[in-house]
Amino acid sequence: MNATRNGRDRRRRPVADAIADIRAVMDAGPSLETLARGKARLIELAKRRELFTFEDFPLPDDDAMERSYLIHEDADGGYALYVNSGAPHQHYAPHDHGTAWAIVAGVEGRERHRFYARPPGAGPGAGPIVAKGEAIVAPGGAVAMRPDGIHAVDAMDGKPLLHLHLYASGFARQGERWKYDPDKGVAAPFLLDELGSIADAR
Repeated sequence: MNATRNGRDRRRRPVADAIADIRAVMDAGPSLETLARGKARLIELAKRRELFTFEDFPLPDDDAMERSYLIHEDADGGYALYVNSGAPHQHYAPHDHGTAWAIVAGVEGRERHRFYARPPGAGPGAGPIVAKGEAIVAPGGAVAMRPDGIHAVDAMDGKPLLHLHLYASGFARQGERWKYDPDKGVAAPFLLDELGSIADAR
C-alpha cells in the first residue's frame, strides 16, 4: 500500500514542524537569504531517511519518469510538499515553476540541475535562455529557486531517485508554466499532465 498509514503517522509531526519553520522564514519573500534558510531546514527533514522510503513511495510501475506524492499542502494551496520518486531515466528539459519558488532536497540518489536565466527584461515564456551553471542534488544537499528560476533535471548514475520537492504553491496553483528549448530559443507551455502521476499521500 502506497504511503502506508503508519508511515503517514510517523511523518505527520516532523513534516508539520518543518513546514512551520520554513513558513516562518519564507513568508518574508523568496530572497536569496530566505531561500538559503528554507533550504537548510528542508535538508534537515530529508535526512530523516526512515520517514521517506521507496516502500512508502514506490517508483512508477510503468515507463513513466516519476511519480509525485503530495504529503502536505496548506488549505489555500500554499506550501505544497511532494515526495518525488523518480526512475533512473528521469529527464526534464529546462522549465520554470510559474509563480512559485521551489526547494528540492535529496533523500536517495543523485540528480543534476542545470540552471538558466531569461534575458534581462524578458517575461515568462520568452527566449532564448542563457545557461547559468549547475548543481548536484544528493542526500544532504538541496537547490532552491526563486519564482523566475529555470532548470533542467537529469537523474544520474542509472539509479532511482527519492527527493523532497517544496513549492510556494501546489502544481495546480502555480499558474502558467513554461518549458524551454535552449538550442532553438523558443518556449512552449509546460502542462500539468507532463509531470507524470500525482498521488495524494496526506
